[in-house]
Parts: sequence; structure tokens; C-alpha cells
Amino acid sequence: MPIECLISFDNNTQGVYYAGQELSGVVDLTVDTTKRVKAIHITVNGYAKIRWIKKGYPSERAMCRAYRSYLSSRSYVLGSCGSTTSTDWTAGEYSYTFHVILPENLPTSFDGKYGQIHYEIITTIDRSGRYPKVYKLPFTVIQPLDLNSDNIYRVPLDILNRKRFWSFCCPTGPLTVKFSTPYCGYAPGQKIHFVLYINNESSIDITHCDVKLKQEVTYEAHDPHHELRYDKNMIARKDFGNVLRWSRRVYRDYLELPSIPPTSLKTSCPITVRYVIKIGVKPTEFHRKLKLKVPVTIGSIPIMDNSDNLTANNNNIVTDSNDSHNTRNVANGIVSRNESLSAIVSIDERYDERVSHTLAPLSRLEDGLDTENFNTPIILITDVDNPPDYVPMLPPSYEEAIGFSQSFFDDTEYQENVSMSSLVVADNKNDTFKPRYPVYYNYETPIIAPGSDDSNESD
Repeated sequence: MPIECLISFDNNTQGVYYAGQELSGVVDLTVDTTKRVKAIHITVNGYAKIRWIKKGYPSERAMCRAYRSYLSSRSYVLGSCGSTTSTDWTAGEYSYTFHVILPENLPTSFDGKYGQIHYEIITTIDRSGRYPKVYKLPFTVIQPLDLNSDNIYRVPLDILNRKRFWSFCCPTGPLTVKFSTPYCGYAPGQKIHFVLYINNESSIDITHCDVKLKQEVTYEAHDPHHELRYDKNMIARKDFGNVLRWSRRVYRDYLELPSIPPTSLKTSCPITVRYVIKIGVKPTEFHRKLKLKVPVTIGSIPIMDNSDNLTANNNNIVTDSNDSHNTRNVANGIVSRNESLSAIVSIDERYDERVSHTLAPLSRLEDGLDTENFNTPIILITDVDNPPDYVPMLPPSYEEAIGFSQSFFDDTEYQENVSMSSLVVADNKNDTFKPRYPVYYNYETPIIAPGSDDSNESD
């Protein structure tokens, strides 16, 4: 019977933390027979790694890489560093604790096409005369971006563009496109309500209009030389019909945000995540498509105007009963970086229909709390990018189909002196971990009132 290892977090079964929080847990080991070991150590590791192959002319190939370590905390629970002597590790059950304060400048966990920002707990058993036994448990770190910290995120987005077409060597009337949203900062789970106003005073018909939210990822490699690579992922999209010549249309709709990482802050990280809204208006014949592009910020905490904007259906909020400070902050509608993300709500049945699968809550409300007066948005931790096993040959979900790029597959050069057979992940699954990001449901965002723009004369 092999060595059994179970790694668990204290009061946080989700394994989701804000940068600057306290991370602690327990490693439970079970040994059936006495074994000779040199040392046992627990490591909290965090890094950013980039890798892709650049093809040159005519047949040159170069490996572009980048690696940056953000967290490396190791503690020995048996033996010491550099120990050459072996000891008898008798059969039985053992429990070892680990504890570390996460630095406040850690970047958000990310898994992309050409790189990843990864955090994990590693338990290593150095055995005498054999390869080490390694057990890993990944976890998610989120660099908090509170949209309430700066009034710039409350500024409405307004973009206007005009274009004239040429027909038979003569200019036509203008095509006016205006796009508006109430805010420029949103959080996952919210809806970006928008108004798309199109005034076609030309003699050219518009056949198609669309509004897209795209994720733009920049990868920066430094080996063998400085190199940049870009990747774009479709997050949400809405398509609209035609706008005939000498007519106008107003489209009011929204883009719903799935579980996605927040916009990258200005940190020294080779992976940068940005979001933009793109508007496309396609005319007939051989005229060029009119394109508009406006940046939008995705944060980890949504804008909270007042309690009237929060829904009343928040009776299932779960907080950490061991931390009264966290309970007071949740009751005030504030989520700070020092609060545990393990304070998650339990899932209502109707939310199970919206999310393919959700994570179980950690604890229940402390007895005596008045849950009916809670004015806090419901927070979910979802992993829509990693659904459970369904019946084979079923089509992918909408989020799987358009929301994310393919996963980053790393080489195994870093696994020196570690056999692949001894590399064991705590959940018995290899290369399946996806970062989890908090999602805010039942939190209404403002809508642009009718008549507040040029749409009051729409047909």
C-alpha cells in the first residue's frame, strides 16, 4: 500500500485566497509500513511561467521562455535541509501543519494558452535510495481590485464615431454609431447593460451589428531575448440585425460576465490581462466595416452605490463564524482583502440551473445572526471552465465554447530527480486545475434610462 496524503486548508475548502491573506492548513499522511526517509518538507510555491515555440525562416525554431518566482516558503517537518542520514519513519498516521502570510503583491492566478500563474502546496518525502515522493494541491490567489476604491470606475463609457461612404465618386450622408454603458468597471457575474445607437443617414444599408467583450492577454518572454505574444479570447457577444439606409435603430441589451480573472494591476508579471468591448457595424457592398473599441475594467469587488441596489434575496450568506470582524464587514456590504474568501454563500436551487456545477459552502451562519437584514450581493465561486464528467459526446456549454482558450501545457524540465510515476496530485487528477474566481449574482447594475441619449427619436 503506498503512502497516502491528504492536503486541506483551514476554513477554506474552496482554496481561494486574496493576496495578503493568511494561508494555513494540514497535511495528513498515512504510512502502512516503516520506511527509510531523509526528510519531509512542505513548500508553498507560486510562480509565473511562459513558454512557446517561435518559428523562423526557413526552418529555425526558438523556444521563448519566461519564469518568475513570487512565493517559495519551505518548512521541514521531519529531518533538515541537506540531510544525508536516513531515519525510520514508522507506520501510522501523521498530521503536519503549514502556515504562511501571502504577500500583497502576488498576481492573480491565471491559466492561458502560452503561460500560467500558478500557486500550489507541495509535500515532498525524500526517500533513501529512491526518487522523492511528491504530492501537490493547487490553490487560487486573487489580487483584489476593489472598484469602489476609485471614482474613475464609476465614469460612464461613451464612444461616438461617424463615417461617410463613397458611392459613384460622391460622398453619402454620415453613419453615426454611439455606444454607452453606465459604468466602466464591473465584476464577474454582473451584466454590462449598454445602448447601441445607429443613425444611418447614408444610402448604404447596414447588414449586421455586433457587440463583443474580449479578453486580451499579453505574454512577455525574456529568454533567449525579449519577445511578446498576444492571445484574444471571446468572453461574451451579442449580435443584432440590419439598419436600412436613411433610418435609425437603438439596441438595448447586456453582456453577462462569466467567472473570469480580474484586470491585471501594474505588477511585475510577464502575463497581463486586459478587457475591451468591440463594436462592429458591417455595411453592404465593398465598404469597410466600422469598428469601435473601448476598454473596460473587470474587478474582484463590484461597485456598491447603496443598499437599495442590492437584492433582498440574500438569506443564504455564509461567513466564517470564527471571525467576527469578517461578519461585520459582510453585514455592511463591504468585502476587504483581509476577509477570507471562504465566506461564500450556499447555492440556491435556481442558481444550480445557471451554473453547471458549484462548490459546496464551507460553514453555516453563526447562530443568532439576522440574515434577513443582510444587504450584500450573493457571491459564488464557480469553475465553469472545468465541468464534471458528463455523458460522452455531449456538446460543450456556451462558456466552454467561446469563453476561454486552450490550457497551457508545460514541459517537465523542472521536475529534476522526480519520476513521473511519483508525481501525485492530491485530487488524483493531473493537469486539470483551473483557477476559480468569485462571481456576484443577484446584484443589479444601473441601466441607461430611455431618452438619456440620442435614442429618444428611435423608430
